[in-house]
Amino acid sequence: MSPSFDRQAARARLLELVRTRAYREGVDVVLASGKRSDFYINGKRVSLHPEGLYLLARLMLVELERFPDVTAVGGLTLGADPIASAICALSHTTGRPLKAFLVRKEAKGHGTGSRIEGEIDPGEKVAIVEDTMTTGGSARKAIDAVREAGAEPVVVLTVCDREDPDAEPFKREFRVQSLLSLREIRGR
Repeated sequence: MSPSFDRQAARARLLELVRTRAYREGVDVVLASGKRSDFYINGKRVSLHPEGLYLLARLMLVELERFPDVTAVGGLTLGADPIASAICALSHTTGRPLKAFLVRKEAKGHGTGSRIEGEIDPGEKVAIVEDTMTTGGSARKAIDAVREAGAEPVVVLTVCDREDPDAEPFKREFRVQSLLSLREIRGR
C-alpha cells in the first residue's frame, strides 16, 4: 500500500459514512438470515458510493496483507460484487494483483451451469468478502461453493459485523475480520 494511505483516517471516514449513509435504528426489517431486526445496516449504501467503496477496498487490501497466500477475493452476490471488484481493481496498483470471483445464489440454468463467475483454481487460497455479517449465512454459502470448486477459504472479510450472537458458531469455524463493529457504529 502506498505510504500516503492513512489507515486510521480512512477507517474513521468509513465509520462516518456507514453511520450517515447505511445505519438506521427504529425500523422493522427482515434480514437475509430470516431474522427480524429493529436496526439495519444497508452496506450497499456505502459499497455503491464512490468514496465508501474506495475506502473499504483499500482497508480490506491492508487486512489482506496478513494473508499473503490469498490470490482471489469474492463472495455471494449481491453484497460481495462491488467489494470484490474494487479490491481486484485496486490490487493491480499494489504489485500484488488479486483476482475477483462472484458466487451465484444458485447455479445458472444455462451455459455451463456455473455457480462461480471468475476464475478460482483447485487448491487456491481465497478470501470471502461481504458488506454486512449477521449470522454468517451468506459467507457460508460462498464458502461452500468455493470448496466445491476445490479452493480453500482462508479468511472472511466483512465491512460491518452486526455482532449477532447467532454468528458465534460461524466465527468459531472460520476466521472473520471486520472493518467495523456494531458497537463502533452505534458509538457505544
